[in-house]
Amino acid sequence: MYRECYLPDFSDMQFFCFPHSVGFYSKPFNHNVNRETGVKDYSLHVVMHGKGWIELDDVVYPLKQGDAFLHFPNKKMRYYTSEDDRWKTYWIQFYGHRVRDFLFEKGFVKSSIWSLKQYALLLTAFEELLKEIESNNFMRPSRISSLTFATLNEFICNALPYANLKHNHNYDQITNILPLMQQEAHLPFILETWAERVGLTPNYFCSLFKKTTNMTPVTYVTKCRMQKCKQMLLEDPTLPIKDVALQSGYPSTSYFNKKFMEYEGITPREFRDLHTR
Repeated sequence: MYRECYLPDFSDMQFFCFPHSVGFYSKPFNHNVNRETGVKDYSLHVVMHGKGWIELDDVVYPLKQGDAFLHFPNKKMRYYTSEDDRWKTYWIQFYGHRVRDFLFEKGFVKSSIWSLKQYALLLTAFEELLKEIESNNFMRPSRISSLTFATLNEFICNALPYANLKHNHNYDQITNILPLMQQEAHLPFILETWAERVGLTPNYFCSLFKKTTNMTPVTYVTKCRMQKCKQMLLEDPTLPIKDVALQSGYPSTSYFNKKFMEYEGITPREFRDLHTR
């Protein structure tokens, strides 16, 4: 099964990013790409099923479900599927007014392989982009550009340096517990308790949490509390600040004011006044 969409050039509109082409291959026969000088745009492939190989700097690397590879413009491309377990892949070739600077700022400086700590949202982003083009052709270029950036950003946020990760399944242990941490964010945060819930040591829990979410457990809980207290401040303008603090996890009103100011740049009362007038 092949789904391929090719678009006319929109570089004159100077979008942040825009696709040259995007597609989906399902178990293709003899999918073997060998381009000595690559292509003129960036190229991103995500393996969602099956196996294959890629050559970078004359070294062959195996690829499996959850791996991705990014090629920079005009760089050699050599990759191919396993005929015994043919892969399913989403791919996109893209360019843009600020793509190079954006990728460099995020640490993507050359053609490379990545392992994805979670990729469901990335596949959803690919699918939304494909459906937009299949449904509306190129009639909504700004929408296409937005969906292209969403796809690229999902990849960047979930990409880890390529490795045969021994503990790859542990990322699910963290992502699965995030909703519960949000529900209980107003309760005292005890690291040892949360680590025990997922069967990890506190040190490894913190390390894996940071790799999975790009933040510490305490930072995540604090963000959950900030979200809750902002909703409470606006949903009931008559609710005293001290009650908002207590119900969102801060027994001390002064400490609550300090943390709110640290995250929002204004006091809780100023936030309420700003958004309820």
